[in-house]
Amino acid sequence: MNRAPTMLAGAAEAVITCVKDRPAVYDDLFARALVLGADDDRFAIVAADMGTFSVEYADELVRRIERTTDIPSGNIIITTTQTHNAPGVDGREMTPEAGAWLSDCIAGLVQRASGELRPCVLKAGRAPVQIGYNRRLMQGGEIVMAPNPDGAIVPWVDVLEAKDADGRRIAALFSHAAHPVIVHWLSEEIGPDFPGYAVMHLRALLAREGEPEGVFMFAQGCCGDINGHPLRGGFGACEAAGLSLAFAVTRALADARPVAPGALKARSLDLPLPLEEPPTAAECREALAEDPDSTRFRELLSVAESGERQFHPLSMRALAVGDALCLLTFTAEMFAEYQLYTDAVSPFRHTFVFSHTNGITGYLATEEDYDLGPAGGYESWGYPTRNPPWLPPQPQVERLVREGITRLLGELL
Repeated sequence: MNRAPTMLAGAAEAVITCVKDRPAVYDDLFARALVLGADDDRFAIVAADMGTFSVEYADELVRRIERTTDIPSGNIIITTTQTHNAPGVDGREMTPEAGAWLSDCIAGLVQRASGELRPCVLKAGRAPVQIGYNRRLMQGGEIVMAPNPDGAIVPWVDVLEAKDADGRRIAALFSHAAHPVIVHWLSEEIGPDFPGYAVMHLRALLAREGEPEGVFMFAQGCCGDINGHPLRGGFGACEAAGLSLAFAVTRALADARPVAPGALKARSLDLPLPLEEPPTAAECREALAEDPDSTRFRELLSVAESGERQFHPLSMRALAVGDALCLLTFTAEMFAEYQLYTDAVSPFRHTFVFSHTNGITGYLATEEDYDLGPAGGYESWGYPTRNPPWLPPQPQVERLVREGITRLLGELL
């Protein structure tokens, strides 16, 4: 008779605001780590209040954590909250010195969490909440960024809680899908947007119940087409959104159900998603003759001259606890429809879905969006993705991603 493994958990957090030189700050940025264990296996989940990490930076960070902790690289996920008031978005970048410091900090954080592993009970729950709107509205024959009340959203928050044998909370991981852009563009100050306010309110709400212990960490869902509301709403609106999310987390915690102990399993899948064919070299040169300063056609000319087929390099990773719990992650900035699909087909009782994880490779929209062509807006057409620039994926990539999701989840059972 197989023995159910003893579940273990440890968590740690640290302020990382100093990743930007001498910033003006409206609230501190944090990095938080949760390490789960069963028998001799461990998972590491890191959530950082950052815009994004490049794939190259995330890969090196994963290797650094592996060297520091002996947790296998395939068992490590690094996700960002995607707050737009932090390095990683809109031209805000870390200096090399700040990047090296942050790498040291996060590796040490995971090591500390791993060193504090103790027996735990895992619980998972979900509660309804909506703090954002679909941001893609068809207007005048093209997509504009405006609230679309009929567009896809992910109207819930997922919560994973670990408590020790004495009932003390070790950590609570919660995830919702909405761009943290409620403060964005209104302030140059550094801060975590609504995820930070949610943690602040969550601590206060639970402290009233006599249980403020533990590390509270936010992971971003598939928010590629969802903005926190109201966009540019300011600090008061951001705090209100955080409070709404915190209330939903407390409801999910109250109704959370135990996750059956089970073996830790991890699988990864790399999907090279085909991009549209570039203009010919002759077409690019003709366009550059008319507009010599066009970055788009200068880079497309390089692509055309290479003669190489172009792909969006999507990476997916799934971590599972037995047959009850799964965390599915994507490197891309996924549209909400992919999280809704995953939730519908997942064989696991509890399935968390994170985007912007282990680096970012650009947006991934749906077939319907790609079929709009240039009218689809920057998320689905003409966005200068990193590998390579300016070419949208072909419409059939939605089918390929869905097939990949189904296959990856199935391999974990």
